This record gives sequence, structure tokens and C-alpha cells, in this order.
Amino acid sequence: MVKWEQPCQAGSEPFMPFRMRIFNKIVILVFVLLIPVMILYGYSNHTSVQVIQNEIEDSNMRQLNFFLSQVENSAKQLALHSVTLINESGIREMPQLDQNGSFVSVLKAKKLIEEKLSLYSTSSAWQNNISVFSPVSNTSLSTYPVIDYKMPQLQENMITRWTFQKKDSSAKDDRFSWYTVDPPSARSDLAAANLIVETSYSTENLKNMLDELMSTRKGNPFFYKEGYEPIVNRKGNPEHVAELIRYFASHSPGGAGGHMQVAIAGKPYLVSSVLSKELGWTLVDFVPLDEVLSPMYKSGYLFYTVISILFILGTAISFVIYRNVQMPIRELINNVQKLKRGDYSARLSKLPKNEFHFLFTRFNEMAAEIQDLIEKVYAEKLRSREATLKQLQSQINPHFFYNCLFFIVSMSRLGENKAVEAMATNLGDYYRYTTRVENQASTLREELGLVRNYLTIQQLRQQIHYTIAIPEEMLDLPIPRLLLQPLVENAIIHGLEPLDEDGMIAIEGEPSGNGFRITVEDSGVGLAEGRLQELRGKICEPLTEEMGCGLWNVHQRVVHMFGEGSGLELRHSALGGMKAVISVPLNSP
Repeated sequence: MVKWEQPCQAGSEPFMPFRMRIFNKIVILVFVLLIPVMILYGYSNHTSVQVIQNEIEDSNMRQLNFFLSQVENSAKQLALHSVTLINESGIREMPQLDQNGSFVSVLKAKKLIEEKLSLYSTSSAWQNNISVFSPVSNTSLSTYPVIDYKMPQLQENMITRWTFQKKDSSAKDDRFSWYTVDPPSARSDLAAANLIVETSYSTENLKNMLDELMSTRKGNPFFYKEGYEPIVNRKGNPEHVAELIRYFASHSPGGAGGHMQVAIAGKPYLVSSVLSKELGWTLVDFVPLDEVLSPMYKSGYLFYTVISILFILGTAISFVIYRNVQMPIRELINNVQKLKRGDYSARLSKLPKNEFHFLFTRFNEMAAEIQDLIEKVYAEKLRSREATLKQLQSQINPHFFYNCLFFIVSMSRLGENKAVEAMATNLGDYYRYTTRVENQASTLREELGLVRNYLTIQQLRQQIHYTIAIPEEMLDLPIPRLLLQPLVENAIIHGLEPLDEDGMIAIEGEPSGNGFRITVEDSGVGLAEGRLQELRGKICEPLTEEMGCGLWNVHQRVVHMFGEGSGLELRHSALGGMKAVISVPLNSP
């Protein structure tokens, strides 16, 4: 098989430069399809959660307001009892009760007042107590289950408002109390009051209502006021309430009503609060958002599960397309690139069992036909080049030959027999080697013998110095005939002859990491960089009538004999002139 080389090509075109492959487009398309869906769903889910959370907040607020209105209505009803009682005729006679009657009549009057207090107390659904105190007569009557009830110490800010009181000897539960004074002007001086009516209800009433509220909804309601123990329900989690109260130490709940999200026990809760103007306490309720929004979370988990499955399926489809489409296309392109680089032995070995089978088969047939044609053309070119080389070898330079003959005639006239003998011997050896056209192969040892003959002839005619340093292991390397002589001749004619002084030619050989190199350099006039670049380009171009054939012939024969990586390279020499380097790789034929 023949591998057609393009030795002077600066560089092959990279594989599909700056072009997006089909597989990349498919993968990007999968992401382009999935990412907007995820973004839209994420936005929709966020909006839905926000709407549901707003609805939960509104619903919580409505329920809390309704519940608080029930509490306040019951409290107002009890407060109204105290106002009504203070205006009762029998109760208004309490300041003069001990002055206007006998002991029996006084007991009967007190009994009637106590019955009236009990009647008012039982008229409310709440557990409550009503007491009447007269500072004038220092008389107290109460529904409290105590023998001798004592009115607590009062202050002006406790009149006509609900105040919280801790349990004591007269009441076994914490309570809210309302005080009404007659006359109203005596609220600043309670000792001058005729009557003081106390209406109180136990916080157990609030706890019962909180329990009832909690049984109808998901939450944990309680009453809160800074500096007091909260009034909590009996069914909720007291630890969660305690943690929320600790949070309120730095974040007070909303006054007129508000919402906040608080992490309790590591979970998010929606906290709603409403301030009771009647009681002065805040009704607080907190609902676990995870339980309320769990349907939305389940829907989100389902969506992302589906998206993950679609992504996996998309990746699997992309892989199938990559294996069945992209890989055959890439293999086809790689082999087309090989054909472009001149490797016409490229074949597609793995034939896929799909539509690419037809393309691969036709490509192999086309490559085989092209290789056959190229081999025929290449063989014709080789025969043509051999014929050209033989013609070049047979065309002896007449000026060189005439100059040598004139040198022999001149030296014989002068009686320089040794010079004549040396010139005749070297000239004979030189032409004996150059005129052997039956075999185009030689060795480096034989080629160096020709070069020595040629340099000896030139030394007889002009002052030339030369050195040859070739390692012994390189002397038997096979090379084309007349490979070094054209380089030496070029160095003498174009480099040394224009000099006014002695010239120097150095021939060296050295093994390299991937083959070996032979260099021929001179101390001549050399070439400018632009002219050297032009000469480098010409030896890689097809031969024309205007172009000298010496360097071009050397370069082309080296490339076609030793293959890719071999050839002639022209450089500037450290001696002052030019340096010609022949490189041959180790894997050359």
C-alpha cells in the first residue's frame, strides 16, 4: 500500500473547528426543554405556596378574630353585670344596711343580695364570681365560696377594666377581674366610694375555649402578655409554647394583628396574633406549615421526580443517539480527514447495523478506488522522477569537466605530475560513481566517497577546507544516490566562491531521538532571511523550468523514500553561511 504524503503542508485543518456537534446540540436541546419547565414550575409552585400561605393567614386571622370576639363578648357581658348590679336598689342600700334594721332584717337583706349576685353569676356560661363591697359600712358580699370575703387592695388603674390576678386564698384559679365604683368620681379616692362591685372569671374559661378552638383546626392557640405566664390550652405542646415565648422575648408579636414565620423545634410555623383591647392580652396561634403545605410539597416532590426521570431518559436517549449517530459520523469524518492528509489506506472497519452501513460501505469502496488510482499515478511519477534523475546524472556539467581538463593540461605543462595524477584519479572515480544509473540506491559510506572525490577536485582548483564527522554506525545506512553531492556543490558555488578568502565546509551526522540527521554547512556569504524563506517554499513546490533542480531533487527524493517526518531543511549556519539538514525518522521504510 502506498501512502501519499504532503511533506510541506504547514498544518492540517483541525477536526470540525468552532462547530457544534450534533450530540452537543441534542444535549443542549434537552436542557433547553427541561430548564424552562423547571423554572416555570418553580415560579408557579412558589406563587401557589404564597397564595395558600396568604389564604392560611387570612383564615387564621378570621378565626382568631371570631374567637376573640366571643371571648370579649362574654367578658363584656360580665362587665355589664357589675354596672347593672351597682344600680340595683337593694344593693345600693348596703352602706346603710347595718344602721336601718334589726339583726334578722340585716341577714335577710344580705341573703337577698347574695341570691341576686348568684342569679347574675349563673346567667353567664362562664364560671365567674361577683362581689359587692361597701367601704362606708365595711361590708362585703360575694359568690366566692369563702366565709369571709375581703376586697383586694385596689388602685385607680384597676377600675372599669379587666385586670389579671393570680390565684389566692379566695380563688383557686388565676382570674380576670372588673371593678365598678359608685359614685364614678370616687375612683380616684376609693375610701369615699359607696359601693365597689367586682366581677371576675377564671382563666379556666379561656382554656376551655382554647381547647374547643384547637379541636376544630390545626394550631396551638394561647393568650400571651409580656411579664405574665401564658394562658395555654390543655391539648397543645407546652414545649413549643415555651420556645415561642422565648422567641417573643426579642420579637414581640404584632399589636393589632400580624403574622410571622418562626422555626420551632427545627420546623417552620406560621404565627398569627391578635391583640384583645378588652383584656389587654394577645391571642397567639401557631400552625405547622409543613402539615398545611404538605400537599404542595408532595406535588413538588412528584414533579421533580418526573423531571429527574425525564432527565435520565433524555440522557439515555442522548447516549443512544451519540452511539448510533455521533460515533459513526465522527469515525466517518476522521477517515475523511485521513484521506485529506493523503492516507488513502483509510477504511471504516466497524459497519453499523443501521442507515450508516450503506454510507460506510460506499466510503470504503470510494477510498479503495481512490487509492488504486493514486498508486497508479504515484508509480508513474516515480518512474518519471527516476527517468529525470538518470537524465540529470547523464548531463555532466561541461564547465566542471572542462575546468578539470584545463587544470590537468596546465599542471602537466608545469610538470606537476602529482597534481595531474590526483585530479585524474578523483575525476575518474567521481564520474564512475555518477554515471552508474542502473541502481538508484547506495549507502552513506559510498556517498561520502563521492563527496571526498568532489571536494578533493575543488581543493586542487581553489582554497577550500572541509571536515567530515559521521559516526561509524551510520555509514551503512541506505540512502538515494547523489544525495549529499548536490548540497556540497551548492555550498561551494553559491556560498564559498563569492568569498575573497578561504572557505570551510563541515559535514556531520548524528543519531537523533527519532532517527538520524546529516548536516552540510558552509562559511560562505549565506542568504538573507526573506530569500531563505522563499527557497524553503520552492523546494516544496512542483518543479518548474525557472527553478533549480538540485535542492528540490534532494528534498523530494528524501521525502518519497523515507516518508512522513523526513526531508530537507534549510537554516542559517553558525559558520556564517547556510546549513542544510537532512532528517530521516527511525520508522522510515
